[in-house]
Amino acid sequence: MVSDIAIFGAGGFGRETALMIRQINEVTPRWNLVGFYDDALVKGSEVDGIKILGGLTELNKVREALSLAIAVADPSARRKIVTGIANECIDFPVLRHPHNFLGDDQLNQVGKGCILTAGNIFTVNIHLEEFVIVNLACTIGHDVTVGRFSTIMPGCSISGNVKIGESNLIGSGVRILQNISIGNNCKVGAGAVVIKDSKGDVTLVGVPAKAL
Repeated sequence: MVSDIAIFGAGGFGRETALMIRQINEVTPRWNLVGFYDDALVKGSEVDGIKILGGLTELNKVREALSLAIAVADPSARRKIVTGIANECIDFPVLRHPHNFLGDDQLNQVGKGCILTAGNIFTVNIHLEEFVIVNLACTIGHDVTVGRFSTIMPGCSISGNVKIGESNLIGSGVRILQNISIGNNCKVGAGAVVIKDSKGDVTLVGVPAKAL
């Protein structure tokens, strides 16, 4: 069965998500992409040949069933969009690129609204909470938890038993060693190596990573 889906966010990651939907359909026809929603763009215009349907106001007026992928990489912006959606017709599927190795499908848990792009490798007992993005070619080890609205950028390596809180932005190429906990609302700069626990609301950079 093919279902209608829209993407919130027509920037770079939104366009990549549109490509991902086409690639999913090449394997198993699943989605009919009806357009983008984006408050920063003019309704009726197009991005990559895909129509802009409006912004949050128009989305809340939809009166037929519609799946929605929120393809906005910034965690706080993504949380704000979700908070602003007041429409029972909207659902938030998990999007999984077909070229992923997502590990133990009995023990791993993936919350609604997650987007898992190509090339990721998961193992066992991994818990992704709602609206998490795992971008290209990341590895996630055993017993990892990633909190709601967090974004893991391309090429990250997260070792076993790591706990990542909510609304974190983990930059490209980050390495997080085993048994590490990171609080909420943190940013980890690209290429950082996290070797010790961190409280929330900090920016971590460097090798080893230190709080600014």
